[in-house]
Amino acid sequence: MKPADQLVDLAKRAEHKLGEVFDAPEVLPFASKSIDLVGSFPDLREDFEGEFRTMRGYAPKEFVQVCMHALRWPELRSFFEEQSRLAIAWNDWSAIADYGKYLDAFEDDWEDARTFYARYFTDAAND
Repeated sequence: MKPADQLVDLAKRAEHKLGEVFDAPEVLPFASKSIDLVGSFPDLREDFEGEFRTMRGYAPKEFVQVCMHALRWPELRSFFEEQSRLAIAWNDWSAIADYGKYLDAFEDDWEDARTFYARYFTDAAND
């Protein structure tokens, strides 16, 4: 399985897990593996970016948020900003909410990194 396909699989597994037990921190094992996977293949960044661009259709927003907070790729931030503008123009309230949450995760002071996902981000900061 190609690395980008592995990323998709992890995102879908996170969605399945949250469908069983809705507890946002349950995405951490899947997001952590995804972040490690992306870091292991820097030459495939464009492939990974392509997958993150389409994840709204199949991945939990919590998974995408954790990955965005860890990666903070400016190209994805720009893409999500553009998608947010389009969602506003189309009055697509669901998309507006999702893209807003994705964009929040790019911020240094993203509150969820200190609350729901502190286990991951506190440990990563101490490494």
